[in-house]
Amino acid sequence: MILISHRGNLDGVNPDRENSPTYIKEAISSGFDVEIDVHWYDNGIWLGHDEHGTFWEVPISFLEEIKDRVWIHCKNFEALTNLIDKDLRIFFHEKERYTIISNGLVWAHDLTETNEKCIIPLLSEEDIESWNYSPVFGICSDYVKKLTSKGILE
Repeated sequence: MILISHRGNLDGVNPDRENSPTYIKEAISSGFDVEIDVHWYDNGIWLGHDEHGTFWEVPISFLEEIKDRVWIHCKNFEALTNLIDKDLRIFFHEKERYTIISNGLVWAHDLTETNEKCIIPLLSEEDIESWNYSPVFGICSDYVKKLTSKGILE
């Protein structure tokens, strides 16, 4: 099982740094994969969650450099269609229970049916406490350090 830092967070939500290139690289340097939010605007790639947060423009080379450690949540249609033919792990969802990642795994928001081909989001400490420890491919969380300390990977 792998642990995936949600937007670069390791030990709780940090909205001022989430999705920033330096925060992403810090999480990778700490040994975690990272789920990042990507938008396509003005013919370029922008990291950031929504209109209420900060955005960082990055070249495609940034994503290619870290491609083996990132899970790219395309936040708009343009990001999806401009990145779909790249050698990157991408997915798009809004409110779906399950969505397919470009590498064939499943991003599962419905935790009632999961298996070893699923990545599940456990974004709050309450989600972690209520999780039933079912076998999954990976967990995406703002609290990956807490999951590590709980022995999730052992």
